[in-house]
Order: sequence, then structure tokens, then C-alpha cells
Amino acid sequence: MNPALKAPPDAAIKTAASSPARGGGPPTGSSKIDKMPVTWASLGLMAVTGAGLAYYYQGEKEKKQQQALGKVTSYGKPALGGPWTLVDFTGKPVTDADFRGEFLLLYFGFTHCPDICPSELVKVGRILDLLDKEPRLPMVRPVFISVDPDRDNVGQLRHYAQDFHPRILYLTGTQEQLAKVTKGYRVYFSKADEEDEENYLVDHSIVLYLIGPDGSFLDFFTQSMQPTDIVNRIKGYLGQARRVDT
Repeated sequence: MNPALKAPPDAAIKTAASSPARGGGPPTGSSKIDKMPVTWASLGLMAVTGAGLAYYYQGEKEKKQQQALGKVTSYGKPALGGPWTLVDFTGKPVTDADFRGEFLLLYFGFTHCPDICPSELVKVGRILDLLDKEPRLPMVRPVFISVDPDRDNVGQLRHYAQDFHPRILYLTGTQEQLAKVTKGYRVYFSKADEEDEENYLVDHSIVLYLIGPDGSFLDFFTQSMQPTDIVNRIKGYLGQARRVDT
């Protein structure tokens, strides 16, 4: 074979690796990657991912609430509750002792809540209507306690009460009074926007508490529970109380 036609292997490899592509493009093996175009499919994937994260966050928040409320020792139920003093929407002082002999269904919220509180109060109304179909069972007193004393005065509560079940009792109080009752029931609440003194939201626990006639904590129900499931749980406690009375 003619030696002139035989190229050294090393030289051939070096030449191929270092020669630029035609048209002035980047050399073969370049680390540059073309940007992926934004498509409707990618936007849809981002929306689904965001919704999934929001659902996960809400689930984790509710799980933490259940853990905080459901911590029990081997010798009894969570030590929730305690004495408190508030005022109703007529300005009359009300204490926990005023409800002895009654079952209470407590909910902590605020009247400027745009969606969750109204939805939970509608749920409370549904629970009451279902329980009222069992006239032989003891009656349950629903109580709404505000966690926004700066805006929820007695006049605001009286106006707010017009939109929901007529049996619901609305209570408010001073910062100190509400701090005591919320601490007793391990209720979390915090202003979501401290910069605006008038238009702000309050992040808070979303839980219904069932209190017995002696003032003791009996059970709690989270936002995800349906009214029928809550009613079945409550009826168990009411049935026990009726059997004891008879």
C-alpha cells in the first residue's frame, strides 16, 4: 500500500474531534442544550404540580392538627379546655360554667373569613338539622368563638349571625380572654398580613370540638369530615348520656 494514502490514526482522531461543524455551529459534543419551548402541556403539568403541592400542604396541616389534639396518655383523653370568660353578641358576659348540663360544639374562627369559616358554619347547621331528627337525644349547643377581637365586636357578631343557623351562639372578648380560651383548646391562630390594620386574614385551626355536660372535652372533628360522619360520632356520646339519665 502507498504510504502517502495511510493517515496516522492519532492524527485522524484529533482532526475529527477538533473540526467545527459546517455553518459555524458549535463543535460536536458541545455542552450547550437547546432551550425547551413552553407548551400548553408543560403549563398544564406545572398547574397540576402546584395543585398537588397545595393539597399536600393542607393535608399535612390537618395531620398536625390531629396530632396536636389527639395526643393522649395511657390514662385518659387530651387535657383540653378549662375555665374561660367571654361576651356574647348582646354584650352579656358568658363563662364556661354557664353551659354546664349541655353538650357544646365549639368552633374558632373570624367573621371576615372569606370562605372556610362560612363553609364550616354551614356544616354546623347541617349537623344540627340532622341531630334534630332524633328528638329523644339531648340537644347540642353550637358556639362560635372569634379569634379576631380587633374587628369582631358585638355589633359585628350580631350582623354576622344573620347568615347562619339561628341556634349558633357567637362569642368574643379581649385579647387576654381569647388567648386563655384558645390556649386551653390548643387553637392556633395568627394574622396573615400584619402590614394592613384593617384588611387582613387570620390563619387558624379548623376544628370542631365536642364538649360534654360537665365541661370536659369529648371529641374533635376536622375540616375533611362529612356532616353525616360527625353526626354519627356525636350521637354515640348523646346516646350514652341519655342512657345514664334514664
